[in-house]
Amino acid sequence: MKIVSIPILIFALILSFGTERNLFEGEISYLIQNPESPAGETARLSLTFNNNRIFVDSNVSMNVMAGLSARGVLVRNDLQDFILITDDKEGLKVAKSELENLVALMNRMQGRQEVVERKPFPWDEKVTETGQTRQIHGYTSHEFRLKGDSENEYISVWLTDRIKVNWGVLLDAWYSTGTLQFDHEIPVEMVMNSNSFPLLIEVFRDETVVMKAEALSVNRSGFDRSKTSVPSDFKLLGLTDLMMNFFRQQR
Repeated sequence: MKIVSIPILIFALILSFGTERNLFEGEISYLIQNPESPAGETARLSLTFNNNRIFVDSNVSMNVMAGLSARGVLVRNDLQDFILITDDKEGLKVAKSELENLVALMNRMQGRQEVVERKPFPWDEKVTETGQTRQIHGYTSHEFRLKGDSENEYISVWLTDRIKVNWGVLLDAWYSTGTLQFDHEIPVEMVMNSNSFPLLIEVFRDETVVMKAEALSVNRSGFDRSKTSVPSDFKLLGLTDLMMNFFRQQR
């Protein structure tokens, strides 16, 4: 795994459809570590949840899809679109339907199969609830283990059912774009669902942690709610600009 793919795996990439009450509002910040990388690579990721919107921010460029990177992503479930933050004063506005059409076009250009048949994930064979619990930032979390490709590798995921969020169109985007870009062996539903939330994910190989995504803080009160709004002076580009940006990066 590469560290740049972990945010997308978790939140990325990381969902729910419901209108359930008592949804989480606040900010959760993560530290993502890759001890196996030459420089001990790390990244910071934060997610701000407010009603029907999510803002994903990172100190490293996020690879949204082939040929397109963003400094942050605002998910607007109420408007069924995404704002890809490419600059301090500029972003790309993409409707959910437009994103799906764009991905289909990119796949045709790159000779990829447009529709990928997703085989049912073997939950009973690969996922185990260990019965272990721990307190993470005051939230009781339960451990689930996902078997890796080899006997000496597994992924430990600590989930709490005290944090529930509305991921909305982000889940649709994952199924239409993320599954074409990333490993199908990882069930996104394990860490992105309507009933629980991951506060710690560790990848073990020979009982040594080789990748770790850990929640550093969970803030329900003092977070910046303005992150889920678009400033009045913010320039929004459209789909045509997005396609031109993609073509430029492919040269």
